Amino acid sequence: HELRTPLTAITGWAETIQSGELKDPGDVRKGMDIIVSEAHRLTNMVEELLEFSRIQDGRFNLSMELLDIESELEDTIFTYQELLRQDGMQLIYNPPEEEIPLVPGDPERLKQVFLNILDNAAKYARDGKTIEVSVFSDSEAATIQFRDHGPGIPENELPHVKEKFFKGEKHKARGSGIGLAVCDEIITRSGGTLTIANAPGGGTLVSVRLPFAPESGN
Repeated sequence: HELRTPLTAITGWAETIQSGELKDPGDVRKGMDIIVSEAHRLTNMVEELLEFSRIQDGRFNLSMELLDIESELEDTIFTYQELLRQDGMQLIYNPPEEEIPLVPGDPERLKQVFLNILDNAAKYARDGKTIEVSVFSDSEAATIQFRDHGPGIPENELPHVKEKFFKGEKHKARGSGIGLAVCDEIITRSGGTLTIANAPGGGTLVSVRLPFAPESGN
């Protein structure tokens, strides 16, 4: 069902444009935009399903190395910031006050996690207009927090948001329902924790905590 929805939209608009029924160039452009958007959504769902299948059959591996997590996060923000701006949203980055020790992790997988969290914030908290990203550390770990200013998550759904194929009542028509489950798997295998809560004052707060490498501790 989840794959059929974007496929239906792509096929329907492609056939409408191909038939020549649309005379207004603006309508044609709108149809093309929908086709591109739904194709991207379909691609993301297929990639998430492939990741899920790798987890299920044991082919899901991380290429661990020591990372400057602040640098990895800033690369991700640079990648996504302009897209958010074009979409009428603002991304505010609060860098750490002190240098953060190295953490073990897979750079590509961690960027995947950061992008997924930012994408969720942009998708479900659009009315909030602002996403804040902060980085800080204690003596044992670095923490990256993503806070949006949207409606938050119903309390009865919070315990389930990281479960495979779970989707809240408000968002049943979007996504595969396994993006956060894959993110949680990546962070857990990195030795860290991924927590999702409602932020004080409204919105959602997602925290990624990654422990330092033993030789990098304060």
